[in-house]
Formats: sequence, structure tokens, C-alpha cells
Amino acid sequence: MPTPSDRPDVLVLGGGVAGLAAALRLAEAGRSVRLLEATGRLGGIVRTVCRDGFEAEVGPDNFLTRKPGAVRLAERLGVETRPPHGGAMIQRNGRLHPLPAGLSGLVPGQAGPLLTTPAIPLAARLRAVAEPLVPPRRDDADESLEAFAVRRFGRGAWEGLIEPLLGGLYGAEREISLRATLPHLHEREREGGLLRWRSSGPTAAAGPAFARPVGGMERLVDALADALHERGVAIETESPVVATEADGDGYRARLGDGTDRSARALLVALPAPAAARVLRPLDTDLADPLAAIPMGDAAAAFVGFRTADADVPDVSGWLVPSAEGGRVQAVTLHSRKHLGTAPDGHDLVRVFLRPSMVDAADDDMISAAVDHLRQRIGLRGTPVFSLAHRWRGASPRYTMGHLDRVAALDAATARHPRLALAGAALRGIGLPDVIAGAEAAADQILDSLDP
Repeated sequence: MPTPSDRPDVLVLGGGVAGLAAALRLAEAGRSVRLLEATGRLGGIVRTVCRDGFEAEVGPDNFLTRKPGAVRLAERLGVETRPPHGGAMIQRNGRLHPLPAGLSGLVPGQAGPLLTTPAIPLAARLRAVAEPLVPPRRDDADESLEAFAVRRFGRGAWEGLIEPLLGGLYGAEREISLRATLPHLHEREREGGLLRWRSSGPTAAAGPAFARPVGGMERLVDALADALHERGVAIETESPVVATEADGDGYRARLGDGTDRSARALLVALPAPAAARVLRPLDTDLADPLAAIPMGDAAAAFVGFRTADADVPDVSGWLVPSAEGGRVQAVTLHSRKHLGTAPDGHDLVRVFLRPSMVDAADDDMISAAVDHLRQRIGLRGTPVFSLAHRWRGASPRYTMGHLDRVAALDAATARHPRLALAGAALRGIGLPDVIAGAEAAADQILDSLDP
């Protein structure tokens, strides 16, 4: 078991899931590792709050299984997972309707369900199902998700269906890059369109699309931390790095308390703004592209109540298009989606608020959530549990030009031996992509170190 000396093989900056996964990969390969985390806890945005019998996920509440990064890591660590329950709905004119079947990659994939859905007006449906008749673009230039969807499906389908589906993951900015987020849609367009009037026929069961660790998403963080301790990784929390610099044949990180840590190799797994700050003294060509990545805010409120005090549908939640107005963006019926996250006879709901609510007081956020639930599911009485949470500048936005920024980062990184970058700001926002990217960054470091 390697033991980090004063100068270990690798210094990992950042104790979120990316940093933890990268550190584990390095330690499993027999390298000595020191990990520095600025805050007092590990996991980054992955956090499970357990209180009064309720189990609230203030960060992601599950992960995609189609991409193997997260589910394979959970299996390796012995973390049991379960699939979520229930289908989703969408609001139109204040009423809730089931999402149309046949969604593929967060956009419509089958024409039949799209033609009959009450989620968007008839005129919008007729325009949307004409998508196969729309000729593909003749050039290979990138375009925004909005421009692509409006061109293929029409403005009505974008505003009433597609934008709410995509906005929760990629943000509500108008200039989110198609190539950086959903490049397969560009290929499908060139192959004859996205919609099919018939399904492709029976296929083998693919299994659940999502999974969540039993006991909460933070179980994955705890298991990672335990595995790192078992392998002798030195983890220092409350150790904010303020700058990095070259140090002979390696790197040195300066901490806020004036001390420093050095290693032969450096793996930076920080949010883009923090990574830009600490890397600027080392190389402005690394810092500038990172600083140019926009970051979005998120706000949510949890409300727990007696099941008898509301008419709760047996679904996982619903989306609220921007055109509907109001302060709510989406709702997750947390205890219906993830069984066992509320005490018997109770329900727990997570209400995602529009980004403009991030500066509101906690009481105002909770009030906005309760008001929406009174209107939609007839919530009566006083909630028995509430929690407001906000993430400021925590969500990277893959806007137009993102691929150019990543290419510039790759070119700058290549000029520095034994340096690698990881995190959600680069090549994928969801946990599976973040974990896969972190492990790839660790492999890059391993390849650069002497045998």
C-alpha cells in the first residue's frame, strides 16, 4: 500500500466525485496520492440530507445507467443501487399531462405519441411530426440546441416540451451548444431525421435507465472516501488551494494558510472558476478557457407533508415550461420516485425554482414551493419538513464555443508534463461522464509517470 510522503506521486485538487474517482484510479495503480479539498466535506454537489426520517438529495438524485461510469464504480465499491419509480408529466395551462412516449435523448423520437399528446397544442403537434420532411443543414457548423430544435420541430414543440426537458440538465441559456451536449442528434438529422412513425420492433430488455444508491447519493461519496483511506491516500479537507506553480520536475500548490504541497504530477478536478484561479500563475493559456466557461445557479426547496394532506399522483414529478410563468421550473415527487425517502404516511417533494430565486430568502423559496403544491396537488395544512437549498455558480453551461474552449485546454495541458484536468466543466455534466472523465485524466497521469 503506497503511503504519501511529503512529495507524493500525484496531487489531486478537489474532493468532489471527479477528484475522488481520479484519486481512486491512481491509488489502485499503486501511486501515492494526496487530495486537497477546500471545504470541510467531500462530495461536491453530491449531498444527502437526512433529517426527521426524510432523505433529501440537494444535488443529483440518481445517475444514468446507459453510460457505465457511475454504475460500474458503484458495483466496484459494493454500493447497492435501486432504480427510480414512476413516469414524468408536464404542465400546460396549469394542468398536468403525461410526457409523450418515445422520447429519445430528451427529444421526441416517435411521431405517433407526439401527434396525440395533449402536452402541446394541435398546431404545434402537426408542425413537430413534419420533422422528417425538414432537410438537414448542408454545413457541419455547430448550432444551439434551441436553433436545432426549432428548425426541426417548430417553436411550439420547443417551448412546450423540448426546452423544459433539456433545461433541467443543460440550463436555460439560449446558446447551449448542440455539438457539446447532444452530438448524436446532428448525426441522426443527417441520417434522415429524428422521428420515426414506427418503433424499430422488439428489443432485448435494456434494464432501468437510472439508479440511485440505497441510503442516498452520498453513499457513493462515503464508499469512495473509505476506499481511498484503505489505500493510504492522504485527504486534507479545509485546505483551499490559491495558486499552483512548477516545482522542478513537478508541481507545487500554495494553500490559503501559506503552506504548500508538492508532487510529481498534478490532477486538477475543481469547478471551472476555481480551476482558472489556481492555474493562472502556472499558465494563462490554461486559465483563460476555464474562466470563459459560464456557470449557472440552481435553487430548490424540499417540502415534506402527511400523504393524507395532498392528492399526490403516482408519478416521479413534472416539468413546468417557461411559458407557463411562475417561480417553479420542475417538481420531483422525491418519495414516489425514490421509495423509502420519507417516513411511513408521508411524502417528500423537491421543487426546483427558477434561477432568479437563488437570491431569495429561505422562507420565500419554501413559500413558493408550497404555493405551487397547493395549486397542483391540493396540499392542505402545514408541511412537517422543509429545506431550502441553492447552488451558486455550480452548474457549467456548455454554450456555443465550448468545444473550442476544451480544445484550447487540451492544447495547453499537453505542454505541461504530468498535468491533467477533470470535472463537469469539460466533457459531460452527468455523474457517469464526470467519473469517466476523471478516470481518463488519472490514466493520462499514469501514462506520464515513470514505471
